[in-house]
Amino acid sequence: MVRTLNLEISEVATQVTNSFHVVEAPEPDRAALAFERAREAMGPVMAELLESIQHQDDPILIDIALKTDMVGFAAEIVSAWDFQHQSKSVFTGVYKQMLRSEPHLVAGQWRSYAQKYSKQRLYNGRDLASGFSLQLAERIADLLTVAGASTTTEAILAAYGPHLETITRTALELQRIIGEEVISCDYEILVVHFDEIFDAEQMEDIYGGEVPMAGPPGMVPRVLSTADLGLRRVEKVPGSTEGEVVATMLLKPKVVLDTIVYELGLVEDEEPSPSVEETAT
Repeated sequence: MVRTLNLEISEVATQVTNSFHVVEAPEPDRAALAFERAREAMGPVMAELLESIQHQDDPILIDIALKTDMVGFAAEIVSAWDFQHQSKSVFTGVYKQMLRSEPHLVAGQWRSYAQKYSKQRLYNGRDLASGFSLQLAERIADLLTVAGASTTTEAILAAYGPHLETITRTALELQRIIGEEVISCDYEILVVHFDEIFDAEQMEDIYGGEVPMAGPPGMVPRVLSTADLGLRRVEKVPGSTEGEVVATMLLKPKVVLDTIVYELGLVEDEEPSPSVEETAT
């Protein structure tokens, strides 16, 4: 199902990218607001790359940014306990404490009930897919606005609404299965954070070497963004009294490396790679 979700995200990203076009005179106030929201959703480096580069002739960065945004959004859904940010740390803390002293099966059963009945209390069976689809459309509209397009949330929903709902429904079903049906172990959705050093044991380059690694001599490739979600299984070591676990990689997340900014000519080879520190200053 994770592969299905990745495919759905990739297909929407391709469709949106293919229809992208730059407008002559974007609205400054709207663009500034969209930039702030995109910066929060995707991170400062991706938002600044989107804003500062001309995308009309080569929209590859639009495709990358769309995947980054949708992958991050889907991961938030799948990894949630009950879609209330303030309660996640409490649930997670209790669950980790249980795993230290209880068999995984017992802790997993509690996790299953906690997620199921917390959502039931909060939403009473309400369909959440349409609301999440609206949020996703808002994020895509912000992203495209920052890149120089003229669009709205309503326009995104009109053009891609059913596809966005497919993504959110798949993410919601995956959240239910991982959180409520699986009790003997944990399945964790994997997203690699910006600026992490590329580790072929834990992730894959989405271009698989098709895009040559450019950049200054001696440069260590780092992650620009995650383009495909990964998945691993985590099981408590039998007999452990300290909560030791063993993790098995089932699907490596696929990432875009920061060397692509050199390959695309977005940064000169003698310039340092984009970083959090540079963006913050």
